[in-house]
Amino acid sequence: AGLKAGDEIVRMNGLSIHIKRKTTNHSNPDIGSERTYLNYDLCDREGDMNQRLKNRLAEVYCFNRADVKVMADWIVTLPRSLEQETLSTQKEFFKTTVDFLNERYVSQNVLSATVHHDETTPHLHYAFIPVVFDEKKQREKVSAKEVLTRKELSSFHQDGRISKQDAIAH
Repeated sequence: AGLKAGDEIVRMNGLSIHIKRKTTNHSNPDIGSERTYLNYDLCDREGDMNQRLKNRLAEVYCFNRADVKVMADWIVTLPRSLEQETLSTQKEFFKTTVDFLNERYVSQNVLSATVHHDETTPHLHYAFIPVVFDEKKQREKVSAKEVLTRKELSSFHQDGRISKQDAIAH
């Protein structure tokens, strides 16, 4: 998913409502409201998603164009091999995943790292601002095109699998 600079707050509100379960009227029939209390956010930054977005965009350069994507969202599902494990073991998997993602995309760019246990399959929503360092201008800038390259997308799953296996093994 990607949000454009011109409408990031309006569209971010919709995503935030879904991720943070700010309504009881869900369009997704797989959400079991009786299990929503099991959801949690592994992001340790201050504020809500909208505030985190505003604060970080104030620190980095962002082209003022309608086609600039200011947010990306990975959804990482719990492996089937961990479905019967304790919630504590499952949480360790998600923490390890967030550590991997924070290292890959820089923790100050994270908007949300929310785990949903109230749907059919437990999963993590990792929303972040795609930021790179512009060597020519010597500043950070928002650029989904440079962060989410074809190479990045093709190596993501394998890199994540290796990282999590190493962390769990130690």
